[in-house]
Amino acid sequence: MVEMQPRRSRFRRARWVAPAVALGLAALSAGLGLAAQAHIFAQPDHEISFVVDEGLPYGITQESVDAVAATQAFSYEPFTVMVVGRDLTWDEYNNGEMPDGIDVMLSVGFDESDVDLVIADATRASVAKLAELDDWMIQHRVASDMRETYINNLTQGLGPSAVVGAALTAASGAFDGSTRSPVFWISLAALPLLAGLLVMLDWAHNFARERGKARKFSRARLHLARVVLELELLEARVLVAGAELDRATGPSARKVADGIKDQLESELAAIRDDSLKLAQEEQLLTREILNQDIEIHEPGAPAHAMALADFAAATDALRRRTNGLIAASSLRVGHSAGGDVLGQLALATTLPLDDLLKRDDLLTTQEARVLHGHRSDLLALVSEAETAFGTGSSPETIVAHSDLLARWRQVEQRIATALAKTERRLKTRGNKDGAAPAGKDALARRVAERAQVASGGTLSTMAELRASLDLTPRDALTASEHAERVLLLVEAIDGSAQRMAPSQEVAAATRRKDREGSNAAPLAVGLLPLAAGVIAGIVAISAMAADDKTYGKTLTGDEPLAALHVVGDPTLLPDYVDDGRQHDEAENIDTLTLAYVRDAMERATKYGDKALLPEPVELFVTLLPIADYVEVKPLKEDINRIEIDYFDLLAAYPRIKAQVAAQYPDAIDPALGEVRPGKAILPLWIAEDGSYGTGLPLTSTLSTGVDSRLGAYYFEATQPLMLNRPDDMSFEAGWIVADQMSELGRQMEYNNLRKQTLAPAAMFWTVALATWAGAQAVTIAAWSIAQLARRGAGTRSTRRALRELREQLNKLALGLDLSMLDAVAVLGSSDGHGGKAAEADQHLYESMLLTAWREVQELESLPRRLQRGPEWRARVERMRAVITTLAERDTAVADRAMQMIRSYS
Repeated sequence: MVEMQPRRSRFRRARWVAPAVALGLAALSAGLGLAAQAHIFAQPDHEISFVVDEGLPYGITQESVDAVAATQAFSYEPFTVMVVGRDLTWDEYNNGEMPDGIDVMLSVGFDESDVDLVIADATRASVAKLAELDDWMIQHRVASDMRETYINNLTQGLGPSAVVGAALTAASGAFDGSTRSPVFWISLAALPLLAGLLVMLDWAHNFARERGKARKFSRARLHLARVVLELELLEARVLVAGAELDRATGPSARKVADGIKDQLESELAAIRDDSLKLAQEEQLLTREILNQDIEIHEPGAPAHAMALADFAAATDALRRRTNGLIAASSLRVGHSAGGDVLGQLALATTLPLDDLLKRDDLLTTQEARVLHGHRSDLLALVSEAETAFGTGSSPETIVAHSDLLARWRQVEQRIATALAKTERRLKTRGNKDGAAPAGKDALARRVAERAQVASGGTLSTMAELRASLDLTPRDALTASEHAERVLLLVEAIDGSAQRMAPSQEVAAATRRKDREGSNAAPLAVGLLPLAAGVIAGIVAISAMAADDKTYGKTLTGDEPLAALHVVGDPTLLPDYVDDGRQHDEAENIDTLTLAYVRDAMERATKYGDKALLPEPVELFVTLLPIADYVEVKPLKEDINRIEIDYFDLLAAYPRIKAQVAAQYPDAIDPALGEVRPGKAILPLWIAEDGSYGTGLPLTSTLSTGVDSRLGAYYFEATQPLMLNRPDDMSFEAGWIVADQMSELGRQMEYNNLRKQTLAPAAMFWTVALATWAGAQAVTIAAWSIAQLARRGAGTRSTRRALRELREQLNKLALGLDLSMLDAVAVLGSSDGHGGKAAEADQHLYESMLLTAWREVQELESLPRRLQRGPEWRARVERMRAVITTLAERDTAVADRAMQMIRSYS
């Protein structure tokens, strides 16, 4: 028993697998879409819990922290923060060993001998789950960010909120959940759907291919079935032919009869053996293509099936051999006149000879005369085969048929010899002109096209018919192949593609289109989606990097200052040191108005990289004698600045807030001791020498996120720039306030930045694969639609061509009588055979015309659904070639007849 086909083949042909996989991928895509929606639109809804030690500075208590956390401390994942004032132990900050239920620890204390204002002390913060990782840099980064956030908020006057800000930084760095990038999630959700689409497109392609294979296999089986059905008829004909041949008497007739009988019987045996082998191959292919469960019990069957293309070619060749043997068995024993059979062979030779004889510019007079004479001899033999033997059978008829075939071989040999001489002469000329000779493929293609024309589109080769009649030359080209090779050489010499027959032009154009289409399709389907995927991946990671950048942002703030209040004694603000400005400018205190500051901020946006505020802010400018609040030291590095101790500054903040609260109670939250939301306090320090400068604005906005600038510039608070110094230029206090507010707007826009938790490689590959799959699906679908449109257009154009062919046939049929007069009555007198060659030529023309008429009628009568596809178009193209050849022959005969008539006159 032959081994079963591999499981993979059976799986591939299981029609339900691909749709089921595509449906599963679509369901997966829908599930990922729901997950994508949940992630993209997710909001932090888990509360952050705090455990606060007692006795901590800056108003940090359990109650105050909980009060801030109730409205601001939310995370994507729940966790608990422990706030202490002491240093963290080694195990706490390095190993993450914390009390039960604690996930994060934060120390709010300072080492006053080494205040960590420039570089945050990472040992004062720790995240337990990050400390357990092998990569210590992640823990160090998040701990540093937490401590830095705490100090930033502390510097801008926050206490309990500074702790919450540090917790929010920990949430974004360690408890942020998965990525919420819409690009990533949409790409991830679309990937299975696009993959399913690709699966379905591939399934549709394979399904169409399998249907095509089934149709091709069905045609091949039909050919084989016809051969098997004709075997009995063929055997009967060979037996009858053998009986007729056995009647031959006489040494010469007996020798001829024995040779013919042996040849017919050997060919019959070969056809029988080949049909048996192909029947075994048919069973294997039936199992592979139609039914995998069929079992093969044929002894000696091959282990593996032959390729379908080889099987189809073998069955087609076997059919031609069978038809040829049937014709030969009848012809060689005298049961058939044989004119039609020999007429097809003659046409395959005379048609290229006719094309060659038109080239009188390349043929010598002697060559043209010789070739024309041989052509007439060949057609005369066709006429003899049609008329000289009748339908009776006798030993004399057998010998006469054998003699006719012998003379046929001699005529073809003379044609081949004459063409060989012409070819050698033309090659010499071609070498001088640099003409490249045609290859074997071009010759084979030309011979096949000519065979289709000669047989009315039913045959693509005459080889089997020649072999059945023992007309195949040994180790040499046939006369028709010689003629085609000379024609190809002629075309190479003059480089005139337009000299091709129209049928050959159509075939060549079709082949060029097919080659271009087959080359362009893989390029478009393969390279373009790949390029689109790579570009999309690069754009995605570039956009992700742009979202993470902490510099170079385009500022978008468009909110003017909401309100401005001056707190303190207005007389404390000094006049300008530049006396000249007092006469043409407003008083210094008059610049501290809402209108002035708004205008100054608006003008600043036109001349620099500045913007208005991102949200409304109500400002309280406090006029503070600096010596009453902090101890001041000169700064050696910059004489225009002074230095304030950081802890003195923190100690002064409560007094400043209390001063504002005394005049504007709604500005300060008494429970937290912090500025209320939407408000800001700007300390305006006034020195004894008349100089003044601003400190860092005190706001309620938490400084959070990656590399936040809000509160980060501690030196603006501890080292204020003092203007209006003696012997210096004057600067309006309003202008200084406006500049500080513009800077506050910048810092607020660079606040709350989030670092992408998704690796760039993951983003690249997800987006690239999704884009590639989408582009691949769109490209394949577009290509398929284009192919359908192209086929539809091709079908419509082919139907138009079929209507044109019908009109041409009608014209040729109407002119048939005139064509007979031209060919026989006029030209027959000069064929050298008493008009027999001309009559045979005309008869072949009429036979071709009748065959073309029937084929066109059959094509027109097919149902509309069958008038499409490459096979139907190929049949129409074959008919176009046949009818074009008929029209050219009719025109050529009419022209030659007219020339002869004119020569008589």
